[in-house]
Amino acid sequence: MLAILHWPFGTDDCSITSLMSRHGLLAHKASLIVDDAALTDARSAFLMGEFEALHLCVKDIDDGVRTKGFGKRLKYSKEKAIDKGNRQCHICGHVGHDKRTCP
Repeated sequence: MLAILHWPFGTDDCSITSLMSRHGLLAHKASLIVDDAALTDARSAFLMGEFEALHLCVKDIDDGVRTKGFGKRLKYSKEKAIDKGNRQCHICGHVGHDKRTCP
């Protein structure tokens, strides 16, 4: 059974906006829960299962935030060569080079 944790402050609070503030609040809450669960094997086993389920739920949340560099992929040398071969010169109109390398 997963419980939904609510922020101790309103969403317009400036202390929640930074990554470090959110991380600190989450780490503190998790530390309190782990301290209570570590007292017995049954609590520890229960919490481990809940953490695994919660981790999957958190990863499934798509809030539209992309990390730096998201969506870029590296091209192989063959792809690079093909891309260069499709250039069209704006001076002479021929394909295979551009105005910097026009003969």
